[in-house]
Amino acid sequence: MQIAQAAQGDEVTVSKVLALAGKSVRYIRDVRGEMRKVTLPTMAELRQQTVAIVIVVTIVGVIIGLMDWFFSFTLIRTLGRLIG
Repeated sequence: MQIAQAAQGDEVTVSKVLALAGKSVRYIRDVRGEMRKVTLPTMAELRQQTVAIVIVVTIVGVIIGLMDWFFSFTLIRTLGRLIG
């Protein structure tokens, strides 16, 4: 009786391993299929997008810097009047 139960446990484990292997193979095939659809940008497109990102980041940085200056100037001025 004990031998039959041990054999059943082994079968369940083997079937789980085989199922996992099948899922892994399917996943890899799906990834390869999706990667075939990917198109890389040309060097000109890459430069254009990089320049656009640098410009946007610079503009946002300037805006944040101006806001920081304005709020700190206003806070210092307001606190100066309240305290002094």
